[in-house]
Amino acid sequence: MGSPDFAAAQDAARRAGQFTKTLAWALGVTEQAVRDARQAHLGLVQDAAREQIDRMDIDSLREVTSATSLYLAPLRAAGITTVGQVQRTPDAVLRRLPGMGTARIRAIRTATQAVWEAAVAAQPVMLDPAARTPFSSRLVCALATTLHSREAAVAVGRWQDDRQPELADLLAQTTPARSRIRWLFSSSQRRLAATTAGRRLLELIGDGTRLAAAFEQISASSRISIAQAWQLFERDAAQFYAELERLTGAGAPGAAVTGGLAAAIVTRVERQPLDLSLLRGSLRAYQDFGARFILAQRRVIIGDEMGLGKTFQVIAAMTHLAAAEDATHFVVVCPASVTINWQREILQHSLLTPYLAHGEQRDQVLHDWASSSRSVLITTYETLRSLDWPPVQASMVTIDEAHYIKNPATKRTQACARLISASPYVALLSGTPMENRVDEFVELIRLVQPELLSSLDRPRLRLGPRAFRRAVAAVYLRRSQSDVLMELPERIDTDDWVHLGSDEMHAYRAAVEAGNWMAMRQAGFRGRSPEKLERLLDLCAEAGANGRKVVVFSYFLDVLERVCRELGPLAAGPITGAVPARRRQEVLDEFSSTDHLQVLVAQIQVGGIGLNIQSAAVVVLCEPQLKPSTEAQAIARVHRMGQIHRVEVHRLCAADSIDERIIALLVDKQRAFDDFAAHSALAAASSDATNPSRDALARQLIAAEQARLGI
Repeated sequence: MGSPDFAAAQDAARRAGQFTKTLAWALGVTEQAVRDARQAHLGLVQDAAREQIDRMDIDSLREVTSATSLYLAPLRAAGITTVGQVQRTPDAVLRRLPGMGTARIRAIRTATQAVWEAAVAAQPVMLDPAARTPFSSRLVCALATTLHSREAAVAVGRWQDDRQPELADLLAQTTPARSRIRWLFSSSQRRLAATTAGRRLLELIGDGTRLAAAFEQISASSRISIAQAWQLFERDAAQFYAELERLTGAGAPGAAVTGGLAAAIVTRVERQPLDLSLLRGSLRAYQDFGARFILAQRRVIIGDEMGLGKTFQVIAAMTHLAAAEDATHFVVVCPASVTINWQREILQHSLLTPYLAHGEQRDQVLHDWASSSRSVLITTYETLRSLDWPPVQASMVTIDEAHYIKNPATKRTQACARLISASPYVALLSGTPMENRVDEFVELIRLVQPELLSSLDRPRLRLGPRAFRRAVAAVYLRRSQSDVLMELPERIDTDDWVHLGSDEMHAYRAAVEAGNWMAMRQAGFRGRSPEKLERLLDLCAEAGANGRKVVVFSYFLDVLERVCRELGPLAAGPITGAVPARRRQEVLDEFSSTDHLQVLVAQIQVGGIGLNIQSAAVVVLCEPQLKPSTEAQAIARVHRMGQIHRVEVHRLCAADSIDERIIALLVDKQRAFDDFAAHSALAAASSDATNPSRDALARQLIAAEQARLGI
């Protein structure tokens, strides 16, 4: 055991004491940041609540009290007309008013407090870099600190929990070494114990050197300036709002989070454990519920509105299965345009390893994935059909943009069905589960839980959306942006009507006479100076003057090419089906990172799916589309979680043209969707729930236009 050594024991005690202080400091940084975030958040919501009650007439107090009446006439006569004024008026002033006794004042105070508490609870926090306040800057700075020190703080906290009791005990044993006098008057047994404890302390401190990187990370996070914090917020506002929700509980009400599901299902889902040890980043409350829903119900359809982070919910479910149930292999099937996005999201938000099986190396990638652990194979619908499948069973299969497999007769649906049938966990993702016919959604249910189909008989469906909602509750979860993203900036939709010039009208009449559907829809961009193009250029110039980026969508390649020519160096893209997925992502990265005006030009059926373009704030649709889901998907690339600016959507429409007929069609289709699927349900599968095919619809509209123009 060696002999007592005063110098060694004293040095070990000194170094251990310093290490203990460093531990306390590191944890104190994040604890203080959490307190700052909560205090700043409270300050923000209280300021907003004061503004609200300052606008509320005192008659509002009658709505929150059980008293038969409140005696308010003396207050109004004295000029106290708002709830805010009542709150700020001292009792002594109220007592001097005619007829205001103790009981009446108490009733008024009770009602005022109830209104105040409701106002505070109802305030969403919207952080605007262009309208900074002391409270909002303090909040953003605190959130930046907690976000950038979280992993380090977890490592330090875990080390302290595991070793702090032993560390404290060993420090106590080294007490004789605190001074030479104390050492001299200690027994030889205590001196030997102090020396032994010192050696063990040095071992612990040596083990603690692996925390050096964590200490540095926490130190760096504590030095983030207000300007840097706002810059970080603008880059990733979604994570800031998720962190705010985690720290303060501020978020959507419970019914919105749970999609209005029945209490029994909600209870089952909430009891589902969720191990997030392999996840990076914060889940919003509704995302946490969505991940648990996948795990609890096992084979489901997540129909959240576009822009709510369905990808992150799936990643959370996969990381739980990997961490808690030793699941090793996962599969994601998606359109080619979003494979890179899935790869990046998995790398950014988890400790899982993504494998992208698409292209010439797909068989080798499949082999590598099968040979690995905690890995996610990402492939496309087309590639899935050609893979030698399955080398191993997938613990969970995710089908993104699942409306692509609505037709059971197609080979890609059949390939996905075989994959789905072999997996215990399945998540079909689609923000537009019903596009044209209810039967399409029924086919999705058939893929995940065919046993439910017996409850979806025609008599039940005719009862309407509420009955259908109850029937599919076990399999279908949908939340909307307006219900759960309390901080989402407003979206302003405008139909920009123009008149066809002589060149465009000539081209339009010729297209109608020839029955050329595609030429009819593109006529607004024909001729020397078409009005649609002039309006588009005006919108881009206006956006540039206001420092806002623009995304332009069109179905037609000719339109995109002309837009790019007219915009010149301002144009980014075009992103079309001919552009490889990796190059599309490079264009998006360049577009998002530049500080000056750029206009991203994209084919709506390619750029409108699965991409994140929050750096833009203006969307231009060059022509109305045939399905509301097509437009909604495209707009949701910009107006989604993480957007911090008001979004303007402009749909360019030509008067007295096919555009008018298409817009009327869009209204009818959107109404059907809103009645059913938008509320965690489906459209009633009655005889009138089907729509004609696209070709048949085009023939009908062409015939109508020919009749209108007398052709």
